[in-house]
Amino acid sequence: MKNNRLVILGTNEYQNPLIVRAKELGYETHVFGWPTGAIGETTADVYHPVNIMDYELLWEEVQKVEPCGIASIASELAMHPMNFLLRKMGIPCNSIETETIATNKYMMRCAMRDGGVDGPQFTLVEEGFDKSALNGFSYPLIIKPVDLSSSRGVMKINNPDELDEAIEYAMGWSKTKQAIIEEFIEGPEYSGESIAYGGKYKLLAVTEKSTTGAPHFVETGHKQPADISPEMFKKVEETLYKAFASMGIKYGAVHPEFRITKEGRICFMEIGARMGGDCIGSDLVPLSSGYDYMGMVISCGCGKEPSFEKISQPKEARIKYIITKDDMAEFERIRAEEPEILVRYSEMKEVSDNPILKSADRAGYYITAR
Repeated sequence: MKNNRLVILGTNEYQNPLIVRAKELGYETHVFGWPTGAIGETTADVYHPVNIMDYELLWEEVQKVEPCGIASIASELAMHPMNFLLRKMGIPCNSIETETIATNKYMMRCAMRDGGVDGPQFTLVEEGFDKSALNGFSYPLIIKPVDLSSSRGVMKINNPDELDEAIEYAMGWSKTKQAIIEEFIEGPEYSGESIAYGGKYKLLAVTEKSTTGAPHFVETGHKQPADISPEMFKKVEETLYKAFASMGIKYGAVHPEFRITKEGRICFMEIGARMGGDCIGSDLVPLSSGYDYMGMVISCGCGKEPSFEKISQPKEARIKYIITKDDMAEFERIRAEEPEILVRYSEMKEVSDNPILKSADRAGYYITAR
């Protein structure tokens, strides 16, 4: 590398594993983010108190660092300034069109449909939505804001009587006042952590997901590797790569979420042109696959082809989110009786008796590996 100065965008606990890994790989970490007292402000070699959404100021300050690359993980918000900086530096990255598609669920559905990727019927919901657009749709349906993640604004619609409430709920969350309604696909839920470089793809791990179920589908835990056959893994691989290409994804981490029906259909919920959040990419993938996923993301951000050499022995890895008092009791039991399997855990909030509507309502998490 011409120098070892790496710019990392974001300071919160989900970016911190990237900061730590970059330092282990010999990079001098220059971390940019608005001052909030987050952990990355102290773990960085050099912290820059800059609003990463102020592109003009961000570019001005980054030029002073003269970095070898730009990186960020698990954040749709940080993906935009990251690609802006990569383009300024002449480092290959995804196009503005791909970036837009990857952060708009309706445009994503259209791109996959046009690319011949299997999926449910869908339609766009805007102000003054005409319900006749749903003629021919089969219930149950699911509605999501086109512009949000982390289960915000998501609601299952079991029959036409629930339609108005669901539309009001989703539109209330959307910043653009747009939502997408789709036919609901039954089947276990998965995600597939992948890396792209030069339009070529590698599926690193398939995650088996658990959620609260209807109506809001907030994630309660993840396991890697997923319990699927080698034949299904190959089918997943081929389907994912076709979907990535339909969106024009060429560089960096990719996080597809999908269901596998009892008939063996692979139907996407969405695809993020970023690493999966909730510690899936930063923690579970390295633990379960042995691949240096964060190292791969850093390589892409420096314009270098990622290495697929395994750096550790694969294990079964899990993350469990604390939602109920029973969840908290199980965490305390593991901490007391099986501390050797406990990889790390978050600060724990008090368990709430209120309904769980989004990821931020969870009390905390812990990660185990066997």
